[in-house]
Amino acid sequence: MLFSKKKKERQREADEQRTLLERIRSRKVLYVAARDEHGETILCREAVINIVDDKEIVIHSENRIVLHMNIADVKLGELMSLGGATITGKDVNGNEISVVAYYTSDIQREI
Repeated sequence: MLFSKKKKERQREADEQRTLLERIRSRKVLYVAARDEHGETILCREAVINIVDDKEIVIHSENRIVLHMNIADVKLGELMSLGGATITGKDVNGNEISVVAYYTSDIQREI
């Protein structure tokens, strides 16, 4: 019974991640900020989140790649305000990174 609960919990988390991936696909963001122990540092303004072949997350701004991560190495979360998403994991270079992408206000929120 214990293993059944853990399996259901892992399945629920995987379903939530897939749902959030679909919600952020092709989303325009106002700005992207990196989080660390010292606070937030703005990486770019006016960017787009793209999901490439359902394997990679790429955030790009003005023909510059700001973030490039494999989906398998990522943990996603949405802000309580639904005004953005947190993306935490290892980038393609193996560096641990945590960013917050704040959505533009012209996007209709889905609840």
